[in-house]
Amino acid sequence: MRRGINGFTIVELLIVIVVIAILAAISVVAYNGIQTRARDTARIQKIKDISKAIELYKVDNGYYPQIQDGNGSETTCGSQTENWGHCDRNNILATALSPYMKLDPTSLSSATQGNYGWYYTSQSADNWQTYGIYVTMEGDGGQSDGGYHATRYEIGPKVGYCLNRYTGSGANWVSYNTVCSGGN
Repeated sequence: MRRGINGFTIVELLIVIVVIAILAAISVVAYNGIQTRARDTARIQKIKDISKAIELYKVDNGYYPQIQDGNGSETTCGSQTENWGHCDRNNILATALSPYMKLDPTSLSSATQGNYGWYYTSQSADNWQTYGIYVTMEGDGGQSDGGYHATRYEIGPKVGYCLNRYTGSGANWVSYNTVCSGGN
């Protein structure tokens, strides 16, 4: 009497391995997308919190914090020679907002945050009555925020002002010491 050997054929094993590999690949891609969205959500929440603090500052002082531009890639503050001293300007912003929130100016740096562009600008020409903030996203989270850039999340009265007043690249409010790149 001959007994049959129970087991899987090579073809069956290969099919199972291929199915497992496909499921693993799908999981990795989905996981990476979730991480990107989580980091972008954290960035958006951070500038919303900063925006709330800026609005509270205006309520108390009658104008927005007086910093014409601040962004940067410094890892430390205190050196005006590194990236034009933007970290020092962010430090001024952090000090101005200290009654309303705790803000580490180096946490806004692309050097410490990787894919993280940050920009704050107010305007002396309008007596510090407008401001804009943006943060660069890893995904496309900025497409429906009402601003000019699809890859940046933008907030503040300057964003809408520029977009409503100008078209094309002129609607871009991110220009040093100007309200919009289109003028004014």
